Amino acid sequence: MPTRKTFSENLNPALKFISTPEAAETEEPKRKPTSTPAGYKPNPLYIETKSRRVQLVMQPSLYTKLKHRADSEGESVNETLHAILEKAFREEQ
Repeated sequence: MPTRKTFSENLNPALKFISTPEAAETEEPKRKPTSTPAGYKPNPLYIETKSRRVQLVMQPSLYTKLKHRADSEGESVNETLHAILEKAFREEQ
């Protein structure tokens, strides 16, 4: 007859798979530089990050055209739409 497992030692078996904080601290996280290196000037085109999300509702036919254009340029739909909007605002000014 099989015996039941007992956890009388109050050890959680999942802790065997979780790393300790000391191991996580030894690895240095990769960070983006917060300032420009000496001798370089900051480029305003690359200072702003894409961090805003917008929910956009469009007609399926328009999305199909956008997706086809993005695929032909080898970009994502987001990148293509971003480029179209940038061009429209540049022309507006």
